[in-house]
Order: sequence, then C-alpha cells, then structure tokens
Amino acid sequence: MKDAVIPLKSAVKGTRFLSLKWKAVLIFSLVLISVNTGLAVLGYWQLREQFSLQQAQINQQHIQELEALIGNSFKELEQIASLIPTMLPATSSSEPMSIRLADMFLEQSATLEFDWGLDDASFFSNQNKLLFSLRPPVEIERLIHMVQQVNLAEQPEFLLKCIDQCKQYVAIPVLNKGQKNGVLLLSRLIADAIISFKDITGADIAVISEEINKHKQRTEARLLNDWEQYIVALTNPETNMQLLQDISERYRFEQFQRSGSEIEHHGKHLMIQSLQMSNEEIGRNMHFILINDITESVQHINQATKKNISFGLVGFLLSETLLLILLWRPLNRLLLLSRSLPLLAHNAYSEVRKKLEITTRYWHKDEIDIAGETTLELTNTLESLHKEVQEQTNSLITRGEELAQERDFVTGLLNSAQVIILTQDCDGQLLTLNSKGKAFLSRVNTQSKNAAFHHFISEESNDESFQQAIEKLKTEEISSYQHDSHINTSDNTNHTISWVHSRLSGKRKPGSPIILSVGLDITDREEAERRLTWLANHDPLTGLYNRRYFQNTFEDLLSMAQRYSHNIALLFFDLDQFKYVNDSSGHQAGDAMLRVVAEKLVQITRETDLLARLGGDEFAVVIPEAGIDGAIQVAEKILETLKQISLPTEDCIHRISASIGIVMYPEHGNTAQDLMSNSDLAMYQAKESGRDRWHLFALDDQIREQMSERVIWKNKIEQALVNSAFLLYYQPILEIKSGRISHYEVLIRMRESDGGIATPGHFIPVAERTGLIHSIDRFVLREAISQLAKISKISDTEINFSINLSGRVVDDPELLPLLKQLLNQSGVKPQNLVFELTETATLANMASAEQLMRELRSLGCRFAMDDFGVGFSSFYYLRELPLDIVKIDGSFIRQLPTSPEDQIFVKALTEMASGLNKLTVAEFVEDEATLNLLAEIGVDYAQGYYIGKPQPEILPIIGPAKSSSAG
Repeated sequence: MKDAVIPLKSAVKGTRFLSLKWKAVLIFSLVLISVNTGLAVLGYWQLREQFSLQQAQINQQHIQELEALIGNSFKELEQIASLIPTMLPATSSSEPMSIRLADMFLEQSATLEFDWGLDDASFFSNQNKLLFSLRPPVEIERLIHMVQQVNLAEQPEFLLKCIDQCKQYVAIPVLNKGQKNGVLLLSRLIADAIISFKDITGADIAVISEEINKHKQRTEARLLNDWEQYIVALTNPETNMQLLQDISERYRFEQFQRSGSEIEHHGKHLMIQSLQMSNEEIGRNMHFILINDITESVQHINQATKKNISFGLVGFLLSETLLLILLWRPLNRLLLLSRSLPLLAHNAYSEVRKKLEITTRYWHKDEIDIAGETTLELTNTLESLHKEVQEQTNSLITRGEELAQERDFVTGLLNSAQVIILTQDCDGQLLTLNSKGKAFLSRVNTQSKNAAFHHFISEESNDESFQQAIEKLKTEEISSYQHDSHINTSDNTNHTISWVHSRLSGKRKPGSPIILSVGLDITDREEAERRLTWLANHDPLTGLYNRRYFQNTFEDLLSMAQRYSHNIALLFFDLDQFKYVNDSSGHQAGDAMLRVVAEKLVQITRETDLLARLGGDEFAVVIPEAGIDGAIQVAEKILETLKQISLPTEDCIHRISASIGIVMYPEHGNTAQDLMSNSDLAMYQAKESGRDRWHLFALDDQIREQMSERVIWKNKIEQALVNSAFLLYYQPILEIKSGRISHYEVLIRMRESDGGIATPGHFIPVAERTGLIHSIDRFVLREAISQLAKISKISDTEINFSINLSGRVVDDPELLPLLKQLLNQSGVKPQNLVFELTETATLANMASAEQLMRELRSLGCRFAMDDFGVGFSSFYYLRELPLDIVKIDGSFIRQLPTSPEDQIFVKALTEMASGLNKLTVAEFVEDEATLNLLAEIGVDYAQGYYIGKPQPEILPIIGPAKSSSAG
C-alpha cells in the first residue's frame, strides 16, 4: 500500500498554529520593550527630579538674594539717615532743626539724589507734624503712623511701599545734644535693587501690588484683572508685560505662591514663582514674581530622553535579530519533526523517513536529534505492524465483501424507498423503521416511548376489522392484508396512508419481527383528486360555479320545472366598462374587482339560486320557482349592491355597475340555449338604454336583430384584437400652395374572416358602446408611430401623420403615458404627429378635450379638429380651443363650386382661422374645380379622392391624382 502524504492541517485540526520561534520572539520582544520603556521612563523621571531639585535650590537662592539686596538697601538707607544729622553746619545750631535740615537738603539735593540714590526726605516734629519735605509724600497716613512709632519707641522703622512706584522708607529719631528733636524720614526707589537682582541672577523679576485702586496713574496694560494685581515694577517689560497678562489668564495666582510652577509660553519653558518678604511689615500687600527661563534645561532633558529611547530601540532590534538567528534553525528542525509525527497516524511512513533524514545531525547531537532518531525507530516499528495487520484484514475483507454488499443494497433500498417500511413483533411493537418511516412517524402526535403500530393511526382506522385482520396474520390464516388509515401529525394535518401488511416466513425467536408493513402516503393524490373535482365545477378566481356546471345544472332545473310546471327566472349580466378597469389599472385590479363582485352576489342570493361566472365579466343567476316580480326584485337588488362597490387604486377609485337581461321560462324560451341567447339580447338592450339597469326580454324582431348584429360585431372586434386583424390605411393630404403631399391621414380598417375589409362605420360605434374603443385607439397609436419610424429611417423626406382619435379618448388615462413611451422608444419627432378629434366629441366633454389638447401640444404634437362647422358654436370654439389645424366638414365642400352659400361659409371660416394663425384642411375634394376654388379662397390643404384614395401602403404621390372617382 502506497504511503499517503497528509498535510499538517489534518494533524492539528481545529487549532490555530503559531511556531515556537515566533512565540519566543514575541515573549522576548515584550520583555525587551518593557525593560527599555521602563529604563527610558526612569531616566526621564530621574532627570526631571534632578532638574526640579536644582530649580528649587536656584529659586531659594534667588529669594535669598532678593531679600539680601532689599535688606542691604534698607541698611544703606538707615546709615544715610544716621549720617545726615552729622552733616548739619555747626553755625546754625541755634536755628530749629527743621530749618537747618531744609537748608542742608536744598544745598545738597543733587548729592543726596544722584550719589546716595535718595528719592525724598522729610522731617517730622516730636508731635508727628510734618515740618519739611522735599516732595509731598504719598500715603501720608501710613507714613504718619510710621513716624508715630518712631516717636514712641525711639527706634528706626522700615517700610516697603508700592503705589505708583516701589519705594523703601526709613524713619529714625533725630537727636541733638542728647535730646530728641524729631523724626527724619528718607525714601529711595527699589529699582536699583531689582536691577542688581537681574544682573546677579539673570532672572527677570516683577513687583505686583494688591492695592489696585490706589494707583493714581495706573495703565490698563499693567492691570492683571484675573489676579486682581497691578504691575508696579518689571524687568524687560517689552516681553514680560504680555507674558504676565497671558499667565494671569491661564493660571491661578495661588499656583505660583507655594513652590513655583513650570509653564510653556510661545515655545519657551519658564519657571514662575511668587514670594513675599519675610518681614510682612516691610512688604505687606505686595509680591515679587521671579521669571526664570529654563528652556535650555528642558531641551537638555528631552534630548537625553530621546537618546535613551534611540539606544534602547537599537538594542531591541539587535537583540531581536540575534535571538531570531539563534532560534531559527533549531526551531525549524523541531517544527519539521512535529509535522512528521501526525503522518504516522495516516501510515505515511516514507514521508516521515524523508523528513527525519533532513532533521538528523551527525555531530554534537542534541535533544532534537535524539527525538528524531526515536521517531525513526517508531516509524519502522509501526510500519511492520501495519503490514501484518493489513495482511490479516485483507482476508477478512474478502470474506465479508459479499455480505456487506448485500447488506448495503438492502439498507440503501429501504432508505431510498419513498414509502414507510416497518416491522412489528407479535404484540404490535415497532422493531425497525426505514428513513422515510422515521421521518414521517416522528411527526405523529404520540407520547408513548415504545409505541405499538395502532398508536400511530386514528381511532376510526383502528376498528374491529383491522384488529381481526392483524390477528389472522399472526396466526397465519392470511398472508397479507391491505387497508387505508388516517394519521394525524404534530402540525395538525391529516394524512392518508395505504398499508400492505405481510407475514414474515421462517423460524423466529421471541421478540423477532413477525409482520412487515409497507405504507404509501396518498394524501396528495386524494387532495389533487378533490381539487380536480372542485375545479371541474368552479371558477378558480371567484369560487363561483363555472359555465360547464351552470349549463348542466340549468338544464336539470329546466327539466324539473317542465315536469312540475314551475317558472324559472334567468338573470344574465356583465359589468359595465369592466375592460376600462383592466386597461387603466391592470388585470390584478380587474381580478380583485371580480372577486369582490362574487362575494357580494353570494351574500344577496339564496342557497337555492344557481349563481355562476360564465367567463370574463359575465355572470348568471337562475332563480327557481320565481315570477317576473321576483326576478325584477333580485335584479334591482344586484344593481343596488354593485353600486356600493368601490375599488381604490393608485390612479383612481373604480366603481362598478351592471346591465342585466331578464328572461322567464317558459315565456321567453323552452331550452337553455334559447333562454341564454335571449338573456344576452336583453342585456344588450339594457346597455343601449344607458347601462346600470335591467331589461326584461321582449319579442321584438327588429330589436332582436339589432342586438344580434351588435353582439356579432362585438365578437368580431374582440377576435380582431386577439388575432391582429386590424390594419391601417393612409390617405394623402395635399399642400395646395406648393402642390406637394405634406402628410397622410391614418385610417383604420378591419379584415374579416371571409377576407373582406370592414370600414370604421361598421365597428367603431359598437366598440365605443362596449368599451373596446380604447384598445383600438392604442393599436392605431402603436402601429402609426412604428410605421413613421420605419419611413424616417429609409427616407430623408419628413412625412407627417394625422391620426384620428375616438371621442372616448378623452377618458383614457393611459393614452399620454403610452404616447410618451412610444416617442422615446421610436425616436419619432413629436412635431410630425397631428391628432384629430371630431367637433362633436370635443364639445361633448369640453374640459377634458381642452386639457388633452394642451398636454399633446406640450409634447410638441399638433392638434386638429375634424368635421369642423357642423356645430352651432364652431367660431366661438375656434377662438377658445388650443387648435393648430381646422378640418372643414365635407358637407360644405362637396357642392362648393355650385353653392354660393357654402363658398361664403368656407371663406369666412378660412379667414377666421387664418386670423387666429390656424391652418385649414378641406375634406372630400373630388374634382379639379373644387381644388382650384379652394386655392382662390385661401384654404391651406386639400384631402379627398381627387388627391388620393386611402391605401394600405404609403405611395410616392407628389401631386393630385387625375381621377374624379368618389367612394
């Protein structure tokens, strides 16, 4: 036996495989990524911590430096205050101290201001009264309080006050000869200390004050509204003024009062810190804002972090590459070995040996080599065992093949058979079932686990005769038994099964099969037979009796009536304008209408009445033992009921009516055929009387003949529509001025069964009465446009068609959609079509006719009024209607050369039409004199036998025909 090569997918079916080398690489990658990420984060954190510590130290140094500068400034100011009294001239000792100081300050003002940096000097008495001042002091109340403290304590007082400017104030007691003579108050600007701080530290500083409203000359640019502070002093104001405005809008002031905060502003990193002097009495209600640019330090930290990440990424890639190189070959060998092992289960020994030769190494063996050698030994052992087992099983297979074939044949036969096959024991318990039987009996309503055969059939089927027959089978009195039973399934359907039970021959053990039962489901066959029986007598659409059943039953009723001298009434009717429902809304709407009518008729007729649909929209009702009054009463009830029916569709709501013909037995006929024929004539008499009414048959030969003629023509029209027996004729129309044929009038004819040609006068009136005229109009429209399209393709000369429309076309909602469809499909130009409508038809429905004319003209078509002049209001409608062409009625043209009255009328009509920009056509032009006279009058076109007769083909006529024959 040849070894089979089994793909690895079969060995690891249902699991997703991921190689060990990729698992190792994935885990190692995750470890390396975690380590590198941790190191990068740790390095960045350490740098930030170190930077924060350094920055805190720098900030503390800045604070100390600022306090030292301000403190030194106070000491210098105190020393200057102590030195000033010693500078007084001795010659003036008799003068008051205030005068002496004033003289000295005035003489030494330049030295005091520029050399010593004093801004102001004042002298107060022991009673705190201002005796002298170089400048009027600001905030005198606060300064008086300071002087009072000096007078009381006789100790110097210090004050740092920022109003319009930041100033340092020092007040010391002035002693003269051991006695206190007053208080000397000196002030200087803090600007020198701020500038010194900027020079020493390189950081910017701002002095802000909470007393916003006290700044007399404040500027809006220095207001920090969100902080409620005012910028009193500031280094580098060009840049830092806007910086402080932005910071105050984005951050709370308290955020910078603790330890300062790092912010980013326009690409720079800044450390902002707010501080107060340690001596609150000196610097109350004012803050120093330190602004330190740390951009370079932050960039250094970011660059160091990027380097760490880059080095980590390079190390990660190198480690991954090295790991992949180290693991690739060993793990590939292990993968190949794992793919070899599943092949042993499929006896692919040769393939296993081939793979193991690839994995085996001959120096420096490792665990993979040992596993490969072990697998090779296992392969050889399994192969030898497999061969032994195969040799032993081959003999068993040979002996059992025939038995297996027989078993498979029987099993396949039972399972493929489309019948129920089962066996029963002597107690009727089911022992075996084929597939069909299991599928069917699983649907049977039974709760018994070990059900007997009689549990599955209905109670009426499990009768005494069935039980006796089964007992006779068991006792071998009979060899087979056949019967039909009914079985109810879980889906509440009843099935009919035809059973054949046979006794099994041979010796049997207890509990072995004793009866073989074969069942055929004949439910569908019985249902089909019942359906065929029903269809043979009923109309499938409405459920009423059909014509066949009606005729047979009607004849039986006539026989009974003749035997017992009873009367019978027959009502025959059809639905008025039913074909219009089908044509306008489709056959589905017509079918729905018929079903509704049938339901209503069933409701209003008696069970003893014979109600049938004879075909199409024709119905009949036979009323046994009824007189004329009873028949009329039923007819009126039918008419009243049908009036109440309405069928809404997408386009309109259809209502229905009927025309009923009534005949009586035996007054109007003795046979079913005579009565049906007479009822048909009576029905047509009802239609002639205006529809929606009944008519009792009368023995009038003239009416009978007329009705019979119309029935014949109705059938002819219907057959002609089905068999395409209608054809078109074309009569040329001459343009008088040019002498050329400009267009053709399209006329319809009907080919009869004997080969004759019927003119429209024979069938158009009947078609209009029966509603078939719409189908004729659409036929003419389709054929005319199709013919015009063919001519346009083979001829360069444009030809116009003048198409006659019936008077009923104004009520046809499908005409315009059909015309648009035909024009789009054929490519015919709308201006090559002229539609004609008679004057009488136009005036009969003026509003609809005018709307139709306007819609046709909106498409590009032209409109002509045929037989113009026969009405009393012709000239009025000539002005009101949207006409293009007026066709003068032939009654004014036939005697035109010899009738002055006709000449006056035609001339007046022509002048009127010309004045209204309408063309005129004269009909029935049958001689040359008439044509010449029309040319003199100014008529535009001429039509008649002199021009050309209607022909089934378009002839290449250029001028008038040289014939005066009429027809």
